[in-house]
Amino acid sequence: MRRTILKILVVVLLISLPVILHQTYRWMTALPDRITIAAGHPEGRYYGVAEQLKARLQEQLPIEVEILQTEGSLENMKLLRSGKADLGFYQPGAEYVLIERKPGPAAPRQAGPVETDEICFIANLFSQAVHVIVPLNSEVRNVNDLKGKRVAIGQPGSGDLAASLPLLEHLQLDLDEIKPAYLSYLEIEEEFGENKLDAAIVTVGVEAPLLQKLLQTGQYRLLEIPYIGALTRRETQFYPYEIPAGMYSRKQSVVPERNLPTVACGALLLTRESVSDDLITEVTTQVLHQNFSRQVHLNELSAKGQTFARENQGFPMHDGADHVYNPELKPFMNSEFVEATEGMRSFIVSILIAGYLLFHWFRKRREKSKEHRLDSYIRQLVEIENQQMKFDGNKPQDGPALIALLDDVTSLRQHTLKQFSAHELNEDRATDVFLEMCHALSDKINAKLLGWKIDRLGEKIKDD
Repeated sequence: MRRTILKILVVVLLISLPVILHQTYRWMTALPDRITIAAGHPEGRYYGVAEQLKARLQEQLPIEVEILQTEGSLENMKLLRSGKADLGFYQPGAEYVLIERKPGPAAPRQAGPVETDEICFIANLFSQAVHVIVPLNSEVRNVNDLKGKRVAIGQPGSGDLAASLPLLEHLQLDLDEIKPAYLSYLEIEEEFGENKLDAAIVTVGVEAPLLQKLLQTGQYRLLEIPYIGALTRRETQFYPYEIPAGMYSRKQSVVPERNLPTVACGALLLTRESVSDDLITEVTTQVLHQNFSRQVHLNELSAKGQTFARENQGFPMHDGADHVYNPELKPFMNSEFVEATEGMRSFIVSILIAGYLLFHWFRKRREKSKEHRLDSYIRQLVEIENQQMKFDGNKPQDGPALIALLDDVTSLRQHTLKQFSAHELNEDRATDVFLEMCHALSDKINAKLLGWKIDRLGEKIKDD
């Protein structure tokens, strides 16, 4: 009965195990209810891309998306590392320029616990070209004329500042040789309108709202950056870039008047290693979708696809993004689920092994403590053996008694064999011992009977 119940329980467990594993898998890999994107200023390119990404994610997934307005790349990275943002836009080299080299007003990084949640790469979205903007009627004709001028170089912690500082160093202009203005895009627009600003160094995508507002008016022009090859060799976050003639204005005045060589750096979408693989897979899928890149005017991403998206990484790729870039390498089971359940699986396996060993030991102990089915037959056999010891075969009455005892041994052996199957007789060593005892006792009784018969035969010959 107990064995039947145990078998039923094992069958039920095996049937329900796939359901349990499926529900556990869904629980471990469930998408978050809410995610946060660290974007930047509303006037910047990052913010516009974040708004479109938010719309697509909320359309495709049952999640809420919040966009954080920030001061730029440095704050975005800080929010990612602190876990206050799940996605963030970042300009390559910003941390190194603004913290390690410590120029300008950027505050050094505060000491704190070592971060174990690694920052990971999702995609490179667009090129952020360096624009040196001056009013159309300005006396500043080239970058060498910026000395002593009031120049907007970006807000503290922004990608604009991270690009402006290496550019000024390339132009061999110290901060004390100009009048640096740490302005937002809105403030740049206002101060240009009030003639309080001589120039602005802005590093954004060519579709940025600020560029459209300023340059489409035809009231501003762009300065050329000299010796671009030397700049890109020294500052590896930059690469050569060319702004096509008439990109911004083709009416009153053409801006720029001709193809304008400059430098650019990537615009990276980053996340944390701990963010759900399934979420990042969906984010990457949406970013690489042609409709998204066209809608947000990510022309390079639309034209080159994954080739452009995977450029300028600088960070390890998130597993969820890698599933999109390399679908053939996607594992059968979600890596988060495998990692999260590794300890649980080891614990369950240990419990099962310990349970099996304990059950096996308990069963053996119970079998040892319980009387074997042969025990009663062995006691009967021992009793027969004790009885035969009373007869030595020398007396006339010993013969019939020994024959009766021999018949008892035979009957006991036959009765015992009927209680066991052939398999049990083959597997149980105790039956072999019992049969050997029967044969030994039979031989002993037969020996006494033989002696008794010889004595009777000798008496008969003597009488004759």
